Amino acid sequence: MASVEAAKKAEDERKALNEYCESHKVDEAVQNIVLSLLEAKPDNPKEWLLNRLEDELTDESDDLSEADVHRLFAVTRKITSEIVPQDTIDIIIQETLELLGCDRVSLFVLEKKSNMLKIYASNLSQPIIVSPGQGIAGSVFQNKLTVNIPNCYKDKRFDKGSDQKSGYVTRSMLAVPILDFDNQAVGVLQAINKADPSIEVDEEKPAGTRSMPFVRNDEKILMHLSQHVGIALRNAEVYREAITVSERATGLLNTVQSLSQDLGIQSLLLTITMHANKIVSAQRSTVFLVDEAKNQLWSVSTDTGVEIRIPKAAGIAGECCLEGKLINIPDAYADSRFNQAFDKKTGFKTQSILAIPMFDDPAKASFKRNPEDMGVIGVIQMINKVSYDGQLEYFDEQDIEVLDLFAKFVGPKLAHSFLLKKDSHSGKEGSVDEASLALGAVDTEVGSGKNKEAKRASSAGHMDAFAEEQDGDEED
Repeated sequence: MASVEAAKKAEDERKALNEYCESHKVDEAVQNIVLSLLEAKPDNPKEWLLNRLEDELTDESDDLSEADVHRLFAVTRKITSEIVPQDTIDIIIQETLELLGCDRVSLFVLEKKSNMLKIYASNLSQPIIVSPGQGIAGSVFQNKLTVNIPNCYKDKRFDKGSDQKSGYVTRSMLAVPILDFDNQAVGVLQAINKADPSIEVDEEKPAGTRSMPFVRNDEKILMHLSQHVGIALRNAEVYREAITVSERATGLLNTVQSLSQDLGIQSLLLTITMHANKIVSAQRSTVFLVDEAKNQLWSVSTDTGVEIRIPKAAGIAGECCLEGKLINIPDAYADSRFNQAFDKKTGFKTQSILAIPMFDDPAKASFKRNPEDMGVIGVIQMINKVSYDGQLEYFDEQDIEVLDLFAKFVGPKLAHSFLLKKDSHSGKEGSVDEASLALGAVDTEVGSGKNKEAKRASSAGHMDAFAEEQDGDEED
């Protein structure tokens, strides 16, 4: 008797459940959620589902307050009013710190040339590079989903290694993707350790020990802000590209004007060096000329006007000269051809190198040429590509194209120079006074006033060390 009643009760519950599913369209709702989940393919399906449900349950009463809207408007106005790249980044970080009341803010920006994320942070003096899928921010970038972690130490995705090294305590974290007009991720805005106003500030204790989780309101504020950040970053990028094009055009024009003057060989070399330096925004540049009689490459120090000579086959410049080919090295220390002894001797850090041959006739600058008569009369060597914000990059295709054009233009001018036509350069034709005059007439700063830290460094020490090292090799 009891079993019959239990079966009847179970049947009634089943019918009631079916009626509920049909009336509330549960099957359809579940199917839509599963399809969305399979389409998104998140790393953490459970968290994704929770966020999805939370977003759908948010109603109008959960919108930003009038005070939050005013604060957000004031911040976005400041951010979008700036177009200089580094200033834009600084404002984004500083305003986000104040807006959310957190201890640290990091801005991850996609470098399209390298397809890497460059991290600018309130606690970093220099940006660092990471892969797009690295860490929690990398996951946010790839999945284009907001992440709000109340306690990072309880989240398996968080890497404690950085905290263990620095002594910092990362407790709460909020990260939102920055999307462009095509809904493609171009960066991530990340906030760490929201300050708990009820806890008195103690500078001797890590900020994480007095932090609180970010609330839903913080998510909405940061999501709104990220939209304006994306626009600001795009505007800054357009401005940077415009400045680069303008500086290259100015450098080429100045070169044309300088080469129309009757300059001595030292002044000519120094002028070409300075203009090449500005055209591709390099930290250092050197123009080497071939002395066939002595089987050497020679140049002039941009500091003193003193002549410097190295063996024709020495180093990367020598290889470029002998083979008449372009050499582009993104990471000098990862290339076996680079001799690190030069940097150790001078204290300079070489990161990227671009060497381009100069020909007496531009028609010879092709891949099909007679090895016996390549017509290479020198080499332009650039060291350390510098971005507009003063950070080191690597030479790209645009740099190669413009410097190749530059080399084709100045090569014939140098080839027809009276002193260059001599069998051997005596080293007495150009005086130090003449070199100083050339230096004084040319602006040696890389970039604009916003790039004061990226000024051209002296190349004398680097070249002297190079010459001494090669002389030592020859004696051996």
